[in-house]
Formats: sequence, C-alpha cells, structure tokens
Amino acid sequence: MSTYRAIYQIAAAITAFSILISEPCSSKEVSVHPFESFLQDFIPHVSNKNTQLNKAIWILETTGNKDAADLKADLDTEYRLLFNNPDTYKKLLEWDEDSSIQDPLLKRQLNVLIRNFKQNLILKELVEEIAQKEAALAQSYANFRPEIEGVAFSENSIREILKNDNNPTYRKKVWEASKQIGGTLAPKILELVSLRNKAAKSLGYDNYFQMQVDLQEVDGEWLLSIFDDLAQKTDSIYEKVIQETEETQAQRFEVARKELGPWAWSEPFCQEDPMDAKELDSLVVGVDIPEVVQSFYKKMGFDVGPTLQRSDMFEREGKNQHAFCMDIDREGDVRTLNNVKPTIKWLETVLHELGHAIYDLGFDPKLPWLLRDIPHMIPTEAMALLAGRQAYRYNSLSSLVGKSEEKDLLIQKAATRLHRGQLIFSRWVLVMTHFESSLYQNPHQDLNDLWWTLVEKYQKIARPQGREGEDDWAAKYHLGLAPVYYFSYLLGEMFASAIEETLLKVTGSKEICSEKAGHFLQDKLFFPGNRMNWNELIHHVTGETLSPDAWVRQFAQN
Repeated sequence: MSTYRAIYQIAAAITAFSILISEPCSSKEVSVHPFESFLQDFIPHVSNKNTQLNKAIWILETTGNKDAADLKADLDTEYRLLFNNPDTYKKLLEWDEDSSIQDPLLKRQLNVLIRNFKQNLILKELVEEIAQKEAALAQSYANFRPEIEGVAFSENSIREILKNDNNPTYRKKVWEASKQIGGTLAPKILELVSLRNKAAKSLGYDNYFQMQVDLQEVDGEWLLSIFDDLAQKTDSIYEKVIQETEETQAQRFEVARKELGPWAWSEPFCQEDPMDAKELDSLVVGVDIPEVVQSFYKKMGFDVGPTLQRSDMFEREGKNQHAFCMDIDREGDVRTLNNVKPTIKWLETVLHELGHAIYDLGFDPKLPWLLRDIPHMIPTEAMALLAGRQAYRYNSLSSLVGKSEEKDLLIQKAATRLHRGQLIFSRWVLVMTHFESSLYQNPHQDLNDLWWTLVEKYQKIARPQGREGEDDWAAKYHLGLAPVYYFSYLLGEMFASAIEETLLKVTGSKEICSEKAGHFLQDKLFFPGNRMNWNELIHHVTGETLSPDAWVRQFAQN
C-alpha cells in the first residue's frame, strides 16, 4: 500500500466517524421531504470523497508521482460511482416531478444531482478505465519535457526561445520540439475519446461532445452559431491584425511572408499576440508578481494572502507546467498552481488564477454544499479573464509595475496588445471548439489535417510543410484532460466585456481595482454560487442575455 493511499484511508475513516457522531439526536420527529432526507445522508459522503479526490489531484499535479496518479484514479472512480445508481437516478426524476418541492434551493440541487447522475450511469468497468487512463495521461503531461539536441526544455524555456530568438532554423526546431508530446499522447487521447464516446452513446447521445454541452446546460447549436457570428463580425479587422503581424515577422526573421509559419509566433499554438512580447516583459523585471497581485486584490477588498500561502507558484521538475486554481473542499481551501517567471504573461496568469480564487471564496456560506460551486465555467472564466486583462490596462498595469516616464510608453503599448490579443485568442478558441466537436463526431478521420485546416480557416496561419502524419493536435493539454471546456474561455470573454459595461453604469468606471467594483462582483457574481444556471446568472449580473455584442464593441471596432 502506498503512503498516499494509507493517509487517505485514515482520513476517510476519521471523516466517516465525524459524520456519524455529528448526526443530530432528537426525540421530536420533524416532517421533511424524502429528498431532503436523501441529501442529509448522501451529500456528506460526496463532499468527503470530493475533497479526497481534489487533494490527490493536487499531489499528482505538483509532483507527477506514479503513486499519486494511482491514488487519483482510484478516488476518481470511487467518486464517480457515488453517482452510478440507476434506482437513485429514477427516484431523483420522480422527485423532480413532485409539485410539493417548492424551495428553489432544493429544486436546483435536484437539477445538479440529476445531471451528475445522468453522465455517470455507465458500466462500472468503463468508469474505472476512464479514470485510470485520465490519471496516467495527467502524469505523462506533468513529466514530459521535449528534447532539442539531447537537452530537455520546460514549457517556459520553449516560450522564452520563441519570444527572443531570431534564427528561423532554430525556431523551427524548437517549435517542432514543442509538438513531440503529441506523438506520444495521441494514441492515449484517442483511447479516451473512444471510451468517452462509448459512455455518451450508452446514455443516448450521439457523442461525448454533444453530451457534455447538454449536461452543462449549453445548447450546442447555439454555441457554434454564436461563434460563427463572432467570426463573421471580426473577420475584416482580424485580417488587418494578421497582415500587420506577418509583415513584422517577415522583417524580423528576414524571410518572405509566404515562408512564415507557426514557428514565427511567440508561443507554440499562435494563441497570443507575438508583438512587443519581449519588450513588455521588461516592465516586470524585478517585480514580485505574487506580492503586487496580492496588493491589487486588496484594493478591491479581497485578501488573497492565505490562498497564495497554500499555492504552488514556481516551476520545478515533475510539476504540471500549466496554471490552474482549485477549490479543494468548498470550505475555504482554495489554492493555485503556477510556474511564475518575470514576464507580462505570468503577471496576467497570476491575476487570472486569483480571479478564479476570489470567485470560489465568495459563495454565500449559507448555501448547501452542493450549491457552493459555480453554475458553469463561463462565469468563473469571465472573472478570471477580466482580472487577467488588468495586466494590459493602463491604470492597472501602472499600479502593478510602478509608473515612470521610462515605463509609460510600454504601458501604453500593453493596452494595444490587449486589443490585438483578444482578436487573436478568439480565433484560437474557434479552432479548439470546432476541432473538438469534429473529433468526437469522427475520431477516425485525419485529425492532423483537420487541425491545420481549422488553423488556416480561423487563425489564417499557413500550415507548415512536413507535418503530414504527425499528431500536432495532441500536444494541446485541454484535449486530453479538460475536454469540452475550451469554448468557456470565449464565452467568458464575452461575459467579461458585458460586466465591464455594467460596471460603468453601476460604479461610473470600467475599472475593477476599487472596493466599489469588488463589492459589486462579490454581491452579484460570486455570492449566488450555483443557485441558478449560468444563463440566469449572466442576466442577474448584467440585465441581459449573453451575446458577443459588448466584446465586439470593445475589441473589434475598426
């Protein structure tokens, strides 16, 4: 038995005993609905297992340890199997039709449980296999470092080279190295795609993508339609951005525009603005990013100090090279994983992840455990993206890095980068969303050809030569381990822009770095938790339904 497993078995036993002895004893019988009795019995077990699972994920992502991967797989299976009872699901559906349940919080908990049970009503063997393969994939991602001429490089190192090096031949070699993991992981991801589709079909869906958007309370046709609408409204201005970018790249690398490729960008997926990246990094040289971000949130009325103390902020071997925020227990243990370097991008990222953190810490503490959660990734991404934008806003960036005559021109350039970056990133989300939709519809097609066809269509970047038969698509972390998630980023950007317009009406400013803005976000966005669906929450915050209009007004006007 591994040390991790022994620790978790002891913790589970202690928690179970605590649940037992904390049950109230009373001779006076109180009439409660059977659903309420079910919640009182069921939710403590779900809460306990969820916390154990989240702690195991944290260990895995911060160490890349094999025992942690095994433990995560076991706990993930145990957690999913809590929702794997057809009789309970049938009873939940009956209660959903029971007109005597009028309490909106009870009705919302029913809705949440029904969707959780529905997606987990698959064969136990399939649940176990998916959990094991996802854990193994997470371990592979955490430990992989591409090699160039026998030297291993971290993701941060790859980005630094693509940002700073001017040699096209070397850049191509580095960019190709960043895709090495694709060939290793593509078969594993496709195994998971097959298993996920098998699970979805057993529940009556055509494929896993369709199932996930449905269970996330998103209309799949609406989703692709709103993205196509955004693409059409921004096509002409995006063409100008690409032309300007490629002219600058051609001049910098001394090649013709037709010879350019993804290697010319400052990161491997061409999802960020490559212009002025190196120059803007000079703004954060000598800046303690966690400290200045903590001060930024303090001005909004949020203390992120305890979250930072629990977080893992800097890169090391075996650790996940990305960034994320985790609410471990819905009781205040919120933490973030980062790999901070002195760059404008990492300033944005730390702001972003702590935006998730203040959201998770802002739920109404009186809400039932099941509703102390987000209704969807869209609103929490909106908050995180809104926070990340402050790394490029003139007033916020001046506050974060210190204002001086020498820095002023660069701070102004950062604002331009924000507009360009929004347009560039929106196109990347279109690639990811359409690719993932098509992947689950037909995983046996030529996926690399599909990948580059979508890159050419939406990002308008020519596919590089010699990539036939490769698995460049599989190098993207989210496709394997955060499936049917990426669309939330762009919908989150739309919501973030709508929030800024609402803040202007309510507070007189779009700025979020004030107690007035902080109070608005806390009361209107965070506090409701999951008491309503994401569509209702957006209307609750802005008074409108979600559309690309505010985002287009902000970033895509010629």
